[in-house]
Amino acid sequence: MKVPPILTTERLLIRPFTLADVDAYHRVIHSDPAVMRYLPGGVTKTRAETAAELQGYIDHGEQYGYGFEALIERATGAFVGDVGLDHLDDQVAIGYTLGSAFWGKGYATEAARAVLAYSFDVLKLDTIIAVAQPENAASLRVLEHLGMSCAGTTDRYYHTTMAVYRIARSQA
Repeated sequence: MKVPPILTTERLLIRPFTLADVDAYHRVIHSDPAVMRYLPGGVTKTRAETAAELQGYIDHGEQYGYGFEALIERATGAFVGDVGLDHLDDQVAIGYTLGSAFWGKGYATEAARAVLAYSFDVLKLDTIIAVAQPENAASLRVLEHLGMSCAGTTDRYYHTTMAVYRIARSQA
């Protein structure tokens, strides 16, 4: 069993999920229609679905040593959302989801920068991709702030058309 990293940024703590996070994740992410609008399926989820998703994140982290992790505001201890790496076919993708109360604070960019640095400096990955719905302008801006470049669109993931962004270690 591998252990996902604990990362800190100026304002955020990034740590592995536990099942004790189910209620906070469900309340902040899966119960909010505004947040779920741009996620796969586009609708809110039940608590049981939330628990199953977090168990999947935990299992992925134990298998690979990285995955989606809990994002916590350091100053308050508030649960903000998630950030991390996942496998999409034969590629590693970065992703993030923040509760709507935390939008517009630069948290997604701050957290994703830390994960990108870890993926290149520690994991020695060569390329990271990201996918986002083309209508999700805020997420696309985050990807651009990270230095990622648009590589087109695909319908290969999540049964919908997604914008694909990419960054190589040499570009980071």
